[in-house]
Amino acid sequence: MSGLVERRGFTVAEGRDAGLSRRQLYGPGVQRSFRGVRTIDVDIEDHRVRCRAYAALRRPGHIFSHHSAAALHGFPLRWAVQSRDVHVAVFSPLKPPRMEGVTGHELRGAGHRIVTLDGMQVVAAEDAWAQLSGTLPIDDLVAIGDWLITGDEPHSGTAPSHTRDQLESAIRHHGRRPGVRRLREAFELVRYGPLSPQESRLRLELVRAGLPEPSLNHHVHDRGRRIAMVDLAYPDRRLAIEYLGDHHRTNADTYREDIYRRERLAAAGWDVVFLTVDDLAGPTPRAPLIVRRAYARASPGQ
Repeated sequence: MSGLVERRGFTVAEGRDAGLSRRQLYGPGVQRSFRGVRTIDVDIEDHRVRCRAYAALRRPGHIFSHHSAAALHGFPLRWAVQSRDVHVAVFSPLKPPRMEGVTGHELRGAGHRIVTLDGMQVVAAEDAWAQLSGTLPIDDLVAIGDWLITGDEPHSGTAPSHTRDQLESAIRHHGRRPGVRRLREAFELVRYGPLSPQESRLRLELVRAGLPEPSLNHHVHDRGRRIAMVDLAYPDRRLAIEYLGDHHRTNADTYREDIYRRERLAAAGWDVVFLTVDDLAGPTPRAPLIVRRAYARASPGQ
């Protein structure tokens, strides 16, 4: 029994072969993830867990795609735009699966790249990004594109997983997909540098408001020594814009470092604007107005 549980999903047939009783297969505490699949003691609301449960069926040619591929690749998707259904694709002549809790897709035979993640066959990240163009708004597509070509490199130095060329190649391959116009528009807005989806959205909001495009994760130096890396910056105005997620408020060390960084920047002649999720809320976020005022106060070349 323990071996099946550790696999995070098993079929009813496998359970019977392992000697499980009817109660152990159908009783309280056993999750019926999909028809013929059982899970025990897992968070079935976690999309990645549901994918692993479906993978227990071991259906040849079944590949995780769309929102499921996005979840398995770790895309920075907002929960509101994630799909509860597991998305599974096949190549012709196979027929897409028809099962409760599963959305099936049939893919064109050429051009898709398939990778293996945690033992599961998944469409490559650039193809998953393109597949989402039919359902996601531009800002989310931009945030994912930023994430793919940036990764954690500005912070850790580790090279990102993808390049702009790979994203552009995916657009060419998916040229007839519904939403490809939105995908092309998003691609033109993708930038290297943001370390969070909210930084991407903040940049887009500032540019839409008519402000110049800011420098992203800008290194500030004073007397030849780097004193800070700020989320967004207008170096010609010595204006730094920092987006503070919840962890900046709840983590004492992070909170103190925010204060020290602001002091270092102020000593070097920089103004600092701190923004939070509330400043990006609603159909008309107030963040651009706050930044515009600070930008106007800061003299060029000060």
